[in-house]
This record gives sequence, C-alpha cells and structure tokens, in this order.
Amino acid sequence: MPLLSHAIVTLFVASSWVPILANPVASQTDDIIRSILGRALSSEQVSQAFINADGSLEGVFNGIAFAGTWTLDDNKYCREFTRGLTGAPICMDVFAEYAPDGDIQTVIFVSPGGKATFSVGQ
Repeated sequence: MPLLSHAIVTLFVASSWVPILANPVASQTDDIIRSILGRALSSEQVSQAFINADGSLEGVFNGIAFAGTWTLDDNKYCREFTRGLTGAPICMDVFAEYAPDGDIQTVIFVSPGGKATFSVGQ
C-alpha cells in the first residue's frame, strides 16, 4: 500500500474508532436485552418500565400503565402491547451506551419511525 494511502486509511480508522472507544455502542441485540432484563428503564415519558425474562414487558407511559410481550427475532427486539397502549407489533434495532465500568447506562431502541432512549437502572 502506498505510504499516502496507508496514512489516509490510518487517519480514517483512528478518527472513526475514537468516538466508539470513548463511548462504546454495541449492536448485539441479544446480549444487550439479556443485560437489561428486570432492570428499570426510564425516559422523560416512560417510568419504571421493565423487560422481563419471561417474555413480558410492563411500565408506565405518561401516566398510562402498559403491558405486553417481547421476543428476539433476526437480531431485533420485537414487542407488542397487550394492555394500556395500542399499536402494531414492531421490531427494532437495539444499541447500548456503556459506563466506564462496562455496565450499560443507556439503551436505544431504533425503528423506522424513530428512536427511544432509556436510562437503565440497577
């Protein structure tokens, strides 16, 4: 590889990876979901939401208690509400931001319609 090309590739790789290393983001949906099972998820609109190991989910959205089910399908998190909220079942990509100690501090659910970001409790 010519020296200039090597320098450009090195610069590109370094600039591309520095933000990721400083604030790691994972796209392994299965691992992320398993890491947050039973932990409280919250945002400005959602309080005390939980994704449970038995395939259920529950929480409160703007004062409305909701429940539903979830599965993992083709590296996506899929959920369907069965009580309190309505809407078609949806499958989403899931990403996580990690604290310096390696624990997940934020989880981000991304669908074609937008994204939802939650703080992850203990």
